[in-house]
Amino acid sequence: MPENARLQNLLQEDERQFMETLFKTYFPLVCKAIYRLVQDMATAEDLAQEVFIKIWNRRDQLNEVYFKAYLHRAAVNMALDHIDKNKRRGGAPKEIGPDQEALSVSGPAVHLKETKARIQSAIDQLPDKCRAVFIMSRYEEMSYKEIAQALRISVKTVENQMTTALKKLRVSLKEYLE
Repeated sequence: MPENARLQNLLQEDERQFMETLFKTYFPLVCKAIYRLVQDMATAEDLAQEVFIKIWNRRDQLNEVYFKAYLHRAAVNMALDHIDKNKRRGGAPKEIGPDQEALSVSGPAVHLKETKARIQSAIDQLPDKCRAVFIMSRYEEMSYKEIAQALRISVKTVENQMTTALKKLRVSLKEYLE
């Protein structure tokens, strides 16, 4: 029996077993989706747990839901809400960690770390929705149609967001592209 049909049956027969199965099956996926946006594993895990709490509280409204897509959308929404709340509060101050200190050392491995850090910084500077579309496309390897469904936007909007993201990244990273 396909996973989604099995989960729908469990939801009807045994809610606790449904929730346990859903959590065990999709918690890593939800964490990964959130982490790609917030870049902090502890925060990603906390937000992922909140996603599952909301699912539990709304379990009676989950008829005819494709759980993987629903959870992915809920994860992205939770992450974007978290980012918006942090922006309104002024955001948490960022500490300088060992990775940033290592950038001053020379060598091929350090140049790779520096390049990765620059790319991540450029991605982080993208507008929220633009960044979410880019990450879903490039890191999660979702099609434009899947992204459109997950974000409840049109495929054309996904295309426009990707075009914007790629233009901004080309400008931010032009010294690496020459």
